Amino acid sequence: MLKRFVVAFVVFVGLIVPGAFALALLAAPAYPAPLQASGCDRNLETAHARVAATEARVKKLAPADGAEMCKATRLYFLEVVKARAVTALCKSGMDRDRDLGKLDADVEHINASIAARCH
Repeated sequence: MLKRFVVAFVVFVGLIVPGAFALALLAAPAYPAPLQASGCDRNLETAHARVAATEARVKKLAPADGAEMCKATRLYFLEVVKARAVTALCKSGMDRDRDLGKLDADVEHINASIAARCH
């Protein structure tokens, strides 16, 4: 009787373990999400908020305010570069590529604006 129980138990485990393993493999994502550095969401939010605030300040200034406009534009450039660094560290995939491309274009545009207006 004990021998029969042991055989039934071994057969039962032999059927359950491979089935559970197969289900676990099917449930696992094909490409696991990359690990994000601690605080990335907050850092991205802060960086983009600072860029928006600085951009609003630059747009509010009149082009006639020469020195103040140059100072604000340089600060805007700095904020965009910092936001780009945070984006490069914290994002991945297509979102990262799209956002970095946009930030790179913004950096080039701001740099050209500084070169044209500020001496």
